[in-house]
Amino acid sequence: MERLSRVVCSAFFLLFCLFLFQNADAEEFKKIALFPFEVNSPSDSNLIQQNINEGLIRGLSRSKQVRIMDPQLYSNLIKQKTPDEELALNVGGQIGADYVLIGSAFRIGDNLSLDARVIDVKAKKTVQNFFAQGKAGVSESGRIASDLATKVLTTVFGKKKVDRIVFKGNRKIEATAIQNVIKISKGRIFSDEELSQDIKAIYKMGYFTDVQADVADTPDGLVVTFIVDEKPLISQIRIKGNDAVNTKDIEAVLSTKPKQFVDVDRLRNDAEKVRELFLNKGYLNAEVKYDSERRDKDIVVNFNITEGDRLYIKTISFEGNQAFSDKQLKKLMETNQKDLFSVFTDSGLLKRDKLKEDVNKINAYYLNNGYIHAKVGEPDVTHDKKWIYVKIAITEGKRYRVGKVTISGDPLSISREELIKKLKINKKDFYDRESVVKDIDEFTQAANDEGFAYAEVSPNIVPLDATQTVDVNYNLAKGDKVFFNRIEISGNTKTRDKVIRRQISIVEGDLFSRGKLKDSYNRLNRMRYFEEIDFQTEKGPDKDLMDVVIKVKEKPTGMFSIGAGYSALDKAMIMAQISQQNLFGRGQSLGVNAAIGASSSNYDLFFIEPFLFDLPLWSKYDLWRTAREYDTYDLTSKGVGATFGYPVWEKILGYIGYRFANNDVSNISESASSYIKDQEGKISSSGLTLTLSRDSTDDSMFPTKGTRNNISVEYTGGFLQGDTAYTKYTGSSTWFYPLPLETVFGIRGRIGYMEGREGKAIPVYDKFYLGGINSLRGLRNVGPKDPETGDVIGGTTMLNFNVELVFPLVKSAGMKGVVFFDTGNAWESGYYLDDMRKTAGIGIRWYSPIGPLRLEWGYVLDRKDDEAASRFEFTIGFFM
Repeated sequence: MERLSRVVCSAFFLLFCLFLFQNADAEEFKKIALFPFEVNSPSDSNLIQQNINEGLIRGLSRSKQVRIMDPQLYSNLIKQKTPDEELALNVGGQIGADYVLIGSAFRIGDNLSLDARVIDVKAKKTVQNFFAQGKAGVSESGRIASDLATKVLTTVFGKKKVDRIVFKGNRKIEATAIQNVIKISKGRIFSDEELSQDIKAIYKMGYFTDVQADVADTPDGLVVTFIVDEKPLISQIRIKGNDAVNTKDIEAVLSTKPKQFVDVDRLRNDAEKVRELFLNKGYLNAEVKYDSERRDKDIVVNFNITEGDRLYIKTISFEGNQAFSDKQLKKLMETNQKDLFSVFTDSGLLKRDKLKEDVNKINAYYLNNGYIHAKVGEPDVTHDKKWIYVKIAITEGKRYRVGKVTISGDPLSISREELIKKLKINKKDFYDRESVVKDIDEFTQAANDEGFAYAEVSPNIVPLDATQTVDVNYNLAKGDKVFFNRIEISGNTKTRDKVIRRQISIVEGDLFSRGKLKDSYNRLNRMRYFEEIDFQTEKGPDKDLMDVVIKVKEKPTGMFSIGAGYSALDKAMIMAQISQQNLFGRGQSLGVNAAIGASSSNYDLFFIEPFLFDLPLWSKYDLWRTAREYDTYDLTSKGVGATFGYPVWEKILGYIGYRFANNDVSNISESASSYIKDQEGKISSSGLTLTLSRDSTDDSMFPTKGTRNNISVEYTGGFLQGDTAYTKYTGSSTWFYPLPLETVFGIRGRIGYMEGREGKAIPVYDKFYLGGINSLRGLRNVGPKDPETGDVIGGTTMLNFNVELVFPLVKSAGMKGVVFFDTGNAWESGYYLDDMRKTAGIGIRWYSPIGPLRLEWGYVLDRKDDEAASRFEFTIGFFM
């Protein structure tokens, strides 16, 4: 009986506790139902109503005392469009709500106003009316509703608003920076949970060692004060113990800077970066440690460096290589062993990024020579106190020859038989991955040039172990034809759009062509108006349309230069140039050149219009005056000229030029040739020149491939009048071939022939001469001589060949080196291959800030008694 009494008492006690808990829980929060607001707006009513509801929920949810009821509990019970107090009390009682919020919204002009009532369901009366308004933007309706909810919380539920936020202890970090990371703000309902989150957010900024908060109640609301303790700033960074690496180079890689806070992770990363500098200099035993010293409110950071001895690579060895010797593989690598030049260069130093590239080169070399399963392992780098040892393991596998090469998929206008003949892989005995990559690109471009912009070529590589061959199939999925849609140009702040558009080969509405895109790029690049040119293709509004965006970055095209030079013909010279290659952004060129030398002077004013009358009609106008002292006479020439050029065929231009000059031969030496004496005085010359020219090179200054060819006929006198009458025929052809290591082989041939007419002698200064930087370097005035006086009087025939090898000298500066061989001569008549003068030499070429420069030294291989053994030549102008 006693036990039963204890059980009953225990049960009663539990029920009583539950009752108390439920009542306590009920006291914790109030349930509120949000009835839809009536929205009066000429437009966007539903969207405004949705934003109002979301704003009310967002605002009321800031209080834990409020629970917003699920609208599904009462949405079917609201049958009136505009809920009133009676309906609110009725529905609120049915669903067990403590409060119901009803209201309406009016949008008038630029303003939106909200009227709301909070109804106490149990007391069966309206607690209070509320009002809020603001700008009428649809996106603003949610904010206005949130402000209204704040008023409800403070009035109905006694919640406190934040009146002010104060920050203390922050000396270097501005209050606005802290404000940006916290949620609490002026006018917002205070929340302990938000305060806790804000303290954590301020601490996570990483600027403070401690963050505290204080909340004070005032008649106007709560004042929240955040008290912070700032971390000390770095006042100085000291680098100690470095000799091999300059302090400035070390500072350049540091991400830790003065006036920053100390970040241990950043210091650790910086120490590793500094150590990497020493590793690249060969100091593999280098150690870099860091520490910090607290001084009042600042910190000094020290990087302490122990360099150790500089180590060089003693040996580079390979394991597993049978097909290629160590010597062959080492030639592929930039990383090398210490040698005699290591004192002056980086030869023999270990640079891990270069070593990684070398491994990739070796791997590619195997794959390009039939070893399709070859694997080159990670280098094993070891070192002792004196040397570094590099060992690379290689698994070669079997060597595979090229098997069947086929093409499948969609057809093109060019037959598959022709395509297969062009494939590079067909010309290889052993499988070559690089050739396959090039074939894919060529095959894709062939499809692109027929308008199939999204063509895909998929290679199917099938190794046959039994025969040790690889069958290659190229499958083409060409897709639909695509047309150029819009062509947009950006970045040209000076150059006019039409100047760019007239240089590009693509036209809106034409079939897509990758070849024309490349040609357009090359043509813009040859203008030399831009530092950067970027062609981007984007899908157009339809799947068969392609937009092209051409982005350029302009560079200065004006030039002012002054300098000095020397040539065998003109001796020492002072030169000046003022020019603008893109006048007013129109693509026109205007310039003045002046050169004053010990034996000559030259003044030239020119204007070039590349598109006369907005047609592809190139034109140039010249006005000049020259004076030159020859060995036995002086020549002064004044004249004007005009030249017009027009594209005749693809890459072939036709030119017609007119030139009128007044020439004055004076100060003739008594010992001069009678041929020269007969031409004393003023002689006028009126001539017309016809030229055909073709240029397919990839660069006007430093071409690496392509050809330049031209033939011309000059006709003076006759119906053109003047004191001279002759016809001159000339032709030249220059070819460029790219070679490994960025070297270029070039060869040029020139031939000339002229004949006098109407019984008039050809002026001595118009005849053919060789010698100088543009023909026979190392010689001057090569040609027929007067047998009595020995004066060079020029020839009527000429033949000249130049062979060059151009190689990079200083890549960063764009400087090139050249080795050359010249041969040629001029004769009174005929051509004599056994009478060709010969020179050879070296030189430097540089596209400098003052223009393209050439400094070359020529040595005479068949020197005669009255000739110098060699000569230096210097000039500013275009190259061979």
